[in-house]
Amino acid sequence: MKKLVMALAGLSVVSGCTNNTIKSETAAAITYRNPASSTELITGSKKVLADINNPQVFNPQTCVSVVHGITDYLYYLPADHFIPKTPTEQEQLRTQGPEVLNTMFQIRVSLHEKLQEFDSRNELSKECVQKLREGFQYARFSEEYLLDWLYAQKVYTFKKTPVLVNEQPSTWTNPKFAGFQLQSGDVMLVRGKSYVSAMIARIADEEGNFSHAAIVAEDKMGRKYVVEALIQHGVIVTPLEKWRQAEDSRVALFRYPDQAMAKKAARQMYDLAQAALDRKQGIRYDFSMNDDDYSAMFCSEVIRVAYDRASGGDIKIPKFRSTVSKFKNQEYPRTLGVTKTSLFAPYDVEVDPRFDFVAEYRFMPLLRQVRMQDAVLQSVYGWMIEKNYDFHWDVTHSSKSYMAKLVRQFGMVKETLPKYMPMGAIKTTVQFEAVAVALEKNIYKKEQEFYKKNGYLPSFQDLLAINEAYRIQDCKDAKRFSLPGMSRSEFHGFFYSDSKKCE
Repeated sequence: MKKLVMALAGLSVVSGCTNNTIKSETAAAITYRNPASSTELITGSKKVLADINNPQVFNPQTCVSVVHGITDYLYYLPADHFIPKTPTEQEQLRTQGPEVLNTMFQIRVSLHEKLQEFDSRNELSKECVQKLREGFQYARFSEEYLLDWLYAQKVYTFKKTPVLVNEQPSTWTNPKFAGFQLQSGDVMLVRGKSYVSAMIARIADEEGNFSHAAIVAEDKMGRKYVVEALIQHGVIVTPLEKWRQAEDSRVALFRYPDQAMAKKAARQMYDLAQAALDRKQGIRYDFSMNDDDYSAMFCSEVIRVAYDRASGGDIKIPKFRSTVSKFKNQEYPRTLGVTKTSLFAPYDVEVDPRFDFVAEYRFMPLLRQVRMQDAVLQSVYGWMIEKNYDFHWDVTHSSKSYMAKLVRQFGMVKETLPKYMPMGAIKTTVQFEAVAVALEKNIYKKEQEFYKKNGYLPSFQDLLAINEAYRIQDCKDAKRFSLPGMSRSEFHGFFYSDSKKCE
């Protein structure tokens, strides 16, 4: 999510353009545009949907250029380009906003259908898959930006519902699956609120909006459960209706079309997990994210094991794996236990053409929090990759609070990490969370100031700029007060670059 993911206004201007046309517009050229009108947002989103479903415009040969043209254009636009300014425009968007949301969601549905269509004809390139990943992210965050505005305008009223209840505005459903019920074998992609799971899930080069995966299963009596691997507990089994009461910001539902195979896969996984739990052993969490070895499992690996065993090895999920190379020669992935050059990230399911996209649920009170977390994760990983930042474990640089936190991981609080978690991973997660909490505290404050001043939320680029300003100031504080016990720095004592400059 390294580009602006705000809204779809003005897309009719670019949806039929070539990439060369878009590239000719620099950031400086675009920033002076007048803010788009509500009419542009409404007509622009419809134009994009029409173009995606027009094989003369969107096809295997143009997939990369069309999607890239849209996302590249949106990257440079400021947040105020998308906010209705006049009372007339505000009323227009309040009235037609739900229809626009439906169109935006249908854009994602159509993109996924094109993914399946191109794959069925053996015309789906890896480059197209990567651009579709970006397209899903942009459309999703565009929906959420507009959804947030509509909530603020009282068009929608928040009502807590079970996860994936089939009603708007909590859940948007693919029209082909209207009236759906959760079935055995269904795969649910989740964006929770844990930094630990998010930092591990986003360690791959490819980016996505989900940090966890789980599968719906049932026992021999037909009672439904959710089987998943959690960092704190390993593989667990939870009654479905209990699981649906959890508060997760996003849950997307994907379904394997062959229901007999899906049901068999889910039953295989349920029996395996429940048998281990009955023996009081359980299946450990796999911190190495090595899905070639099923003795321990991470969240996505649960899905892989289920379908692999049920199909006798014929169905290997995912079809397109994520790679791990962006940290180059840094130790960071290895400190978490990840040594492979590719892995199964939860969001790889989103671009697996063998699964249908059924529906997506959102829990409104958490969307703002995960938006902040995504900006924090993007900034921290960006600094590691572009500025050579790294974590340096030195007890002289760690306050007593950090050391106490290490101790608490071993059973003194409810949310614990397992004792078999590698010590290097524990140290890194503790340090990462210390940086993240400092950034998140600052970004919440700055976001409130931004909203009070402008009357609308900052763009994703604005959030990254807030983090960058904070990093520079924290670096200067670390250099200005370098004596032990005198530094005002929040994190540069243990997370820094060898460069002597702060910029």
